[in-house]
Amino acid sequence: MRASLPALLLSFAMIAWSSPVLAQSATPNSAPATLQYATQGWTDDVRQIFYTTSQGSRMIPYAWFKALRRLDVDEPFAGDQLQRYGYLLNDKSKLNPEGLPVGFVVDGNAKTGDLGMTCAACHTAQLEYKADDGSTRQLRIDGAPATANFQLFLTDLTAAVQATLNDPARFETFAHVVLGPLYTTTRTTMLKTDLSAWFKQWNDFMSKSLPATPWGPGRLDAFGMIFNRVAAKDLEIDANYKVADAPVSYPFLWNASRQDKTQWNGGVPNGLYIHALGRNTGEVLGVFADFKKPRKLGSLIDYSKNSVNFRNLQSLEEKIAVLKPPPWPLKLDDKQVKRGAQLFKDNCSTGCHEQQKSKVVDGAWMTPVQDVKTDSRMFDKANSSTSDPGILKGGLIPNTPGQLLANPAKTHDVLANVVVFALVNDAFLKLTPIPNPRSAVWLAVNKDLSVYLPNAKAPLILQLLNPKVLEGLRTQILNQLAGMFTPPNPNAPPAYEARVLYGIWATAPYLHNGSVPNLWELLTPPAQRKPSFMVGSKEYDMKNVGYVTDKSPFKDYNFVVNAAIDSGNSNAGHDFGTHLSDDDKWALIEYLKQL
Repeated sequence: MRASLPALLLSFAMIAWSSPVLAQSATPNSAPATLQYATQGWTDDVRQIFYTTSQGSRMIPYAWFKALRRLDVDEPFAGDQLQRYGYLLNDKSKLNPEGLPVGFVVDGNAKTGDLGMTCAACHTAQLEYKADDGSTRQLRIDGAPATANFQLFLTDLTAAVQATLNDPARFETFAHVVLGPLYTTTRTTMLKTDLSAWFKQWNDFMSKSLPATPWGPGRLDAFGMIFNRVAAKDLEIDANYKVADAPVSYPFLWNASRQDKTQWNGGVPNGLYIHALGRNTGEVLGVFADFKKPRKLGSLIDYSKNSVNFRNLQSLEEKIAVLKPPPWPLKLDDKQVKRGAQLFKDNCSTGCHEQQKSKVVDGAWMTPVQDVKTDSRMFDKANSSTSDPGILKGGLIPNTPGQLLANPAKTHDVLANVVVFALVNDAFLKLTPIPNPRSAVWLAVNKDLSVYLPNAKAPLILQLLNPKVLEGLRTQILNQLAGMFTPPNPNAPPAYEARVLYGIWATAPYLHNGSVPNLWELLTPPAQRKPSFMVGSKEYDMKNVGYVTDKSPFKDYNFVVNAAIDSGNSNAGHDFGTHLSDDDKWALIEYLKQL
């Protein structure tokens, strides 16, 4: 996987081995008669682990969620496996005993656990297309951006709970389902008190976070939601809330572990498992992991009161690391592919989308972060947001070692502090220098080192009793995670990552904010691109390479382009290849299909 040890790991590696982790609901699509899976190197067992492994997300007590009823029809809220929001069916099985949709899990058991989400909910796609023989096919693509309408799900869930609290008959039905044979008047009163308390904090978060103009299908302001969870809700500082109105598309996961930077703004160092553990910890904090306000214990801060399952995050990342790009499902025109290869080299590859060796992490790929004049809102808000760090004031900023959090602080620095020191906290037992042998931090570090030093005779964990090893590892882990959530050039014009384009055909809509529906439109001059188009359909446009734009499972949901470059919905910029003739553009698209 990787050829040699990166320079930044070398120092602690030598110590470790030489010493003794909007729209209204529409009628759901019918279940596919035959579902095929793209050939991506996963077995069915690995796929189900990806779909059903808890990361520590705790959205709502599962018994409550299961008892909720829809407002539009008299059915269980999740009776359709949430297909009306664009989520995907997943059959009941040993790993999915409750028959939850892809990416929804129970953290704990069905009676006392919580409903949670995993990255599979947002990073699994399913499309419908016409095969070469004219038949209709359904294709599941793991690691591809979902077309689900997350904000609609959140607002409907909020409304369902509110109606349950406000309508006595509805609440009685809910209480009988939740309590079953244990139903009593006293227990019913206690249940309503508990549900009211849950709803207060949930509704408070949603009302202060969700924008009035919905993100729409396939988009989410991930940074905005994570910032609000950590800096506002978890630190209990109401003034830190900001509307999460800079939505972006879900990035694709295959080859993500091989980039030396990730996130749309390139704001997360990447390429090692310890990097992945950091970025994935930030992700699960954003999708409802419990994180209690840190406590000061003398001069130290305790970050341990959280529900993040670091070991599961590490296990999932190891599976994602071997996920392959999906192959184009139809026959290709070999002559057009050959012609398109030269056009790609001349217009798209050099300095942008070519596969180059990283200069930072050996064995990884370079990820250029460039200003191509696209919508600046995500970059600006992720970079400029500030917060009161509260109890964390005076804490270390991992992004700039030696500097401390002031008030106000950059919100990405507050998040980096929480993520990095939650990991460090997990690596040691109760704020002592004694290593926690079950910590995913050591699994990640050991995995990185075992790749670079395959002939090492002793596992890292056996070396951790040596104080020099521990000090060296702690320092180098902090060094590896420096720059977490910070764009590489924060004072430069807004810039976004240019990824290697393997499997790009399966990742529509395009640009970081999903403002261009297909590859043909992406090769059209910005001023001539569609000013609006329907989003959320799973029906695929195999000619233009993207989802169809004249229908949607969500009633009247339209993506309307805003010309303002900082609107969040601008389709400006990235005008590479737009000068080509139509014939050349089709050849280039044919080449892009087969990557």
